Order: sequence, then structure tokens, then C-alpha cells
Amino acid sequence: MSRLQQILHYFPEVSLPVLLSDDHIREYEDNSDPFPQAFIEEVLMQWEKDADDYTEFIPCFRLPKSEKFDAVVYWKGGLLRYDFMLVTLDKQGMVISKKSIAGTLVQGDVISRMVASVETDLTVNIIAGQTNASDDDYDGTRSKVYTMEILEGGEIIFAGEEM
Repeated sequence: MSRLQQILHYFPEVSLPVLLSDDHIREYEDNSDPFPQAFIEEVLMQWEKDADDYTEFIPCFRLPKSEKFDAVVYWKGGLLRYDFMLVTLDKQGMVISKKSIAGTLVQGDVISRMVASVETDLTVNIIAGQTNASDDDYDGTRSKVYTMEILEGGEIIFAGEEM
């Protein structure tokens, strides 16, 4: 089995569009096999240089096949930070590009959240907002909208301001 096949094995293909938010992590956890420790050590720890022994990973899905690259999404949970990571891979299983596209970050009293939608044209629409932990109401007028695109060669780029 090639390196790429070993990686893709853990990620079921999905139909687009697909929505990613913290509300969906339980669904992915219930519907996927956990990564074996060997896979975490050999693959994910190479992708995630800031991960430690307490970082958790959950496979989510892979995007429909492309001629030049494959793309997978997994959830990465660390201390006060949870991310849905989008990784594009060349046909040898090497990383082309990697970006956080949704998740939650807690910094003191400020909670930042991002929700993403991966569209059929391989654009990723992201809505990012913040709230204070002490506030009961979320103010949507302070949210920002970002767009990313997966280019034909697998590079992930931001259209406009990068987060």
C-alpha cells in the first residue's frame, strides 16, 4: 500500500458542500475509526509540529478526487484550541498545503470561533467571530467573512485578508 493510500484509508469521501463547526465533531468521532497511535506518530506529528502527547486527532473526511492532489480534513484538539485542518497532498502523499479552516480558540476571556463551508468548486467560505466568555449574547455584526480556494495544483490560498 502506498503512503497516500495509507493516509486516505482513514478519510471517507464526502459529497460537497459540507459544513464544519464545533457542533459537528461528535458526528465525525462517531462515524470514523480512530487513528492508530503509529499513524499519529508517523504522519500527523510530522504535519503538526506544535502537537504534543495531549493533542487529540479525529479523522473527518476527504474531498472528492482530483487529478493532481487529494485533500483531507481532520480535527485537532489541544489545550484551549480546536481546529479543523484541511491538508492537500500530492500523489506521493506529501503535503502541498495545510490550513486551519474552522475551530475555536480561547484566549483569556475571549472566545474566537470559525465555521467553514467547503463548496463544490473547492472554495472554502469561513465566518469568524469573537465573544467574551462573560457575554451571553453573540454580536454577529463583529464577524468577518473569509474565502479560501484550493487551486488546481493543491495550494490553499486566501482571497483577501488572512487570519
